[in-house]
Amino acid sequence: MRARRDATRRRAIGWYALCACATLAALRGARAAQEGTMKTRDGANTAVVTRERYVLDGALDEGALRAHGVDTRTIRVTLNTEAHGKIGAKVRGDGTFAVRDAPAGRHVLDVHAVGLNFPPVAVRIVGADDGDGGKVGDVEAYLAEDRTVTVPTKPLRLTPASTLEYYEPASSVSLGSLLRNPMALMVIMSVFLAVVAPKILEGIDPEELKRMQAELAGAARGEAPRVDAAD
Repeated sequence: MRARRDATRRRAIGWYALCACATLAALRGARAAQEGTMKTRDGANTAVVTRERYVLDGALDEGALRAHGVDTRTIRVTLNTEAHGKIGAKVRGDGTFAVRDAPAGRHVLDVHAVGLNFPPVAVRIVGADDGDGGKVGDVEAYLAEDRTVTVPTKPLRLTPASTLEYYEPASSVSLGSLLRNPMALMVIMSVFLAVVAPKILEGIDPEELKRMQAELAGAARGEAPRVDAAD
């Protein structure tokens, strides 16, 4: 009887050990799948998921930030990865930043600052399983729109390509623009009739002035002007 209980206990322990081994194997397989290449339904490679994490140090042009009065607290630095989503970083007062937990692989770094245009930067962080060569942890960077332009690393130094104008600059006022404005012409004619015209009429003979007023009144009624015969 006792021997039968011992045999049953040994079989139970064997089953427990077998289940534990199967569970460990399944966990290792799942972890390997997470660290491997993600595939679409047709088998095409899309992105590589990795557990390797590094710190990507960078620095924005402090002179440009001060010249345009940019508050570093409003700057957004984002590392766009293929398999790990977006990773953000805060910018310090001197323009430096650190993207922590940056995975190995190829990514794109975007910087959004009010008044300054920072071009997107393609970043490659060398991993342990990287087949393109390089020392593990090294960073390579170049402009995403022009791969021939490299960006200094250690730290990653970023400079704005241009400034951004959010409002249309006011046009300068000139004499030509005033003369082309109908409202300005009306004001000028009103001033002329109110100030200059009376001065001109003061030098005209009163009888001649009356004759001119009569002719203007007749022209307003549609009458032909009278022509005096020569002596």
